[in-house]
Amino acid sequence: MADERAPQRIGIKAWLTGIVAGLIAIALMIAAYSAGYHEGKKTARNERGAVTTAKPVPKTTTPAVAGPGRGLFAAKCGACHTLGDAGTKGAVGPNLDDLKPDVATVRAAIEGGGTGSGAMPPNLLAGTEAQQVAAYVAGVAGR
Repeated sequence: MADERAPQRIGIKAWLTGIVAGLIAIALMIAAYSAGYHEGKKTARNERGAVTTAKPVPKTTTPAVAGPGRGLFAAKCGACHTLGDAGTKGAVGPNLDDLKPDVATVRAAIEGGGTGSGAMPPNLLAGTEAQQVAAYVAGVAGR
């Protein structure tokens, strides 16, 4: 009968597989750290080779997406809706970053007064303004 307290032997193949996997993991961590993805900051080197830490670039909307829709949204919708790109934190209506509506959904909500609960007045915007806000929201929500 074998002694149950004796250490178990593992095969050389399993041992080598574990070593290789560990070395790969360490190499990936070193590469990520060297690339600057530590502490949530991106690092770069200046002309002399010294490491500098760059500040994170804030999320911005391209002018083609934002257009006048951003200002209209902030003025007419931001008091009730949260939308990160517009910097609004409304809590009455749904969080549009979570909802990520398409253009047609936003247009229908603007024209019909939200989802019909009566909290949002219908036809808050019309025509071109409604289209600009719908395109803006659909282009930036959740990004």
